[in-house]
Amino acid sequence: MKAPAQPRIFYGWMIVLVSFLTMLLVMGTRFSFGVFYSSMLAEMGWSRAATAGIFSVSMLVYAVVASGVGAAFDWWGPRRMFPVAAVLLGVGFFLCSRMTTLWQFYLYYGVIVGTGFTALGFIPHVALMARWFDRRRGLATSLALAGTGVGSFFLAPWSAWLIAQYGWRQSYLIYAVLIPGVLIPLILLVHRSRPEDIGLYPDGVPRPVPAGHQIPRRLEAAVDTPYTVALTSRGFWALSGVIFAIACTVMLLTVHQNQYLVDIGFSPAFAAWMLGLSGLLRSGGSILWGALSDRMTRETSFTLSTLLGVVGLLCLLSAQTSPEVWRVVVFVLLMGLGYGGSSVIYSTAAAELFQGRHFGKILGLMEIGFGLGASLGSALAGVVFDYFQTYRPAFYLTIGLMLISIAGIWVAAPRTARRTVEAMASTPAPRPAR
Repeated sequence: MKAPAQPRIFYGWMIVLVSFLTMLLVMGTRFSFGVFYSSMLAEMGWSRAATAGIFSVSMLVYAVVASGVGAAFDWWGPRRMFPVAAVLLGVGFFLCSRMTTLWQFYLYYGVIVGTGFTALGFIPHVALMARWFDRRRGLATSLALAGTGVGSFFLAPWSAWLIAQYGWRQSYLIYAVLIPGVLIPLILLVHRSRPEDIGLYPDGVPRPVPAGHQIPRRLEAAVDTPYTVALTSRGFWALSGVIFAIACTVMLLTVHQNQYLVDIGFSPAFAAWMLGLSGLLRSGGSILWGALSDRMTRETSFTLSTLLGVVGLLCLLSAQTSPEVWRVVVFVLLMGLGYGGSSVIYSTAAAELFQGRHFGKILGLMEIGFGLGASLGSALAGVVFDYFQTYRPAFYLTIGLMLISIAGIWVAAPRTARRTVEAMASTPAPRPAR
């Protein structure tokens, strides 16, 4: 059987490009919260725990709406859901620029902006990549998610510059206009829900296959996992635990890394650039480990990337007693290029375990763990600092969670799902009955 001629450039890569730009702007803004956090502490006089709690509320909202966002994406697709989410973010940031009390900021940023981040962030974009790619899912997902890190690199220092020039209120107003103004036209122009909508196959036109073998089918067609079945599986709960641990670590550092570096003697400008560089290197780590995990097991790649992150965090801890630049740089390198691959690895592992029409909802259910972990991590670090006047106990706790997550990915065992699909693709087709 011979496949039709393959287009020069698979349209799925256009989907990846727009997804990258969306994640750059939306998640880059989200991961710049640490810069705003320092400015709000100075102006408003709130405690660190109370101010960090704003971000925690946004992550609790993420946990609450994650499943609904996944289900909505399964039903509506990107062209209908993403523009609404962009408008919601614009409204939320506009209200943040006008707030005067702590409870207003909890409502505007925590609830409204938090919902917008969820509906235009990680969950729907991972689900979108799973629709368009099979064989190169790890690479495609990592390229789309790399926008988060690149956005952090550019938007964290840019946010610091905006705040220095205009204040954090006007900076939020700029984002209120920028996000919907840029993203809505791009989304409507480029995005399509599935390759079948424009007469294509996942990954492009299928390759020719040997006579007597089945055409390799996408996992969605081969295994359609109901979410009720996923909820009873060992892999679902093990992977949810992995997600919880990653969220605690990543969001604790997102909110508190900038202030920690300032506390131990580095300048605010240096701290902001290190926060931005962390994000850029996470993009590099995401692409690196996304490609590697397509060639080795997800378990092995996750183990290696997490161990690199542990070493990096130990370097950051050592900078408290010896505040030398090289220690911070090593931390940024290892956390970015190493641990930066953890999110794309677990998301592609989830796609392999639970592919099908309900994957968005299943991923949303697992991402409840991310919302809970992110909320706990960012708030707990603030409480720990207020009590101990140091972040050290919180950092040690995250190291323990990182090591536990390695066990979790092996328990989830996404390698078994990959082997099943590969075996199905290579199974000779049954002979027709005579």
